[in-house]
Amino acid sequence: LPVALKVESPSLPHKTEAGVLRLDLKTADEVTRAFEAVMANARKVTTQITGVLVQPMAPAGVEIMAGARIDPQFGPLIVTGLGGIFVELMKDTALSLAPITHDEAQGLLGKLKGAKLLDGFRGGAAVDREALADVLIRLSELADDQRGLIAELDVNPLICSGSRIIAVDALIVKVANSQ
Repeated sequence: LPVALKVESPSLPHKTEAGVLRLDLKTADEVTRAFEAVMANARKVTTQITGVLVQPMAPAGVEIMAGARIDPQFGPLIVTGLGGIFVELMKDTALSLAPITHDEAQGLLGKLKGAKLLDGFRGGAAVDREALADVLIRLSELADDQRGLIAELDVNPLICSGSRIIAVDALIVKVANSQ
């Protein structure tokens, strides 16, 4: 079973750019070499290393980003878009006040330029939009319910294929004055 290896550190929110992520490792030797490489890269930029996570590779699918933040003027906001590296490359996102309803979640997904990817593109499985909308709704409710504790949260990517939606990486930033 191939695995992914990534350094865990509060000071490394962007693992790909920091060179602390390795994917599709199939042998013990590959894992050992990857561990040495990611630790060397991590030590170049931080001393705050809490560990190295080894997890099964997620199956292929459409990468979606889902996040929330608390805006000082508008309150909780939910955002979604194409995930992984595409969130920064394509800047294809949709935003709404949180919490959102089912119709609002579906509307956010429909606004994406890459929405056709959700319908199954070039032989890929169509994404269960109901299940994906439910993820967005629940994240928006979390942001609203915990607005005093959470400044922002980012789940990127969610790997989506059919009804399977797997959160591969997530980041939660707490409010500066919270416990």
